[in-house]
Amino acid sequence: MLKKAASHSLISGLLPHVIPGGVVSLQYADDTILFLEKSVHKARNFKWLLSCFENLSGMKINFHKSDLMTINMDDANAKEFAQIFCCKNGSFPIKYLGVPLHYDNLKREDIQPIIDRIIKGISGWLGRYLTYKGKNILLCACVISIPAYLLSVIKFPKWAINAINSQMAHFFWGNL
Repeated sequence: MLKKAASHSLISGLLPHVIPGGVVSLQYADDTILFLEKSVHKARNFKWLLSCFENLSGMKINFHKSDLMTINMDDANAKEFAQIFCCKNGSFPIKYLGVPLHYDNLKREDIQPIIDRIIKGISGWLGRYLTYKGKNILLCACVISIPAYLLSVIKFPKWAINAINSQMAHFFWGNL
């Protein structure tokens, strides 16, 4: 539906010079990010398409749980877009599928909760009751999977990698 609307120039997403019609949406299960260029006319078309989707599918979009994220747009225009979509203006960073997203580099306070969650998980383990193989399996299965997923999407700073490695080494070697 969105692709067809983009091909007929009713809406247009980001990077239309790279992909015909532009990137209009990212979707995974029930998480959706919609992209729109700065055009009130096309924003109204987009809202109309979302209403058509609701009527055709029988599903309801909860705009009260939705945020409008703007980049390089003044407050007056952002407020007008938020009124069109009946949602509130949000601010970066946001989380999408558990990954913090920002239009600029992520700051330490954006990544620190991820590091704290990993360290909290490790600190609750009693390594002195495990063999080296047991510790290795536990680290590989539980801890390494979290940053591996995130590292596939964002670049971790060295301090974050060092903090995770330090905690893993302490768990592996510190409970002799």
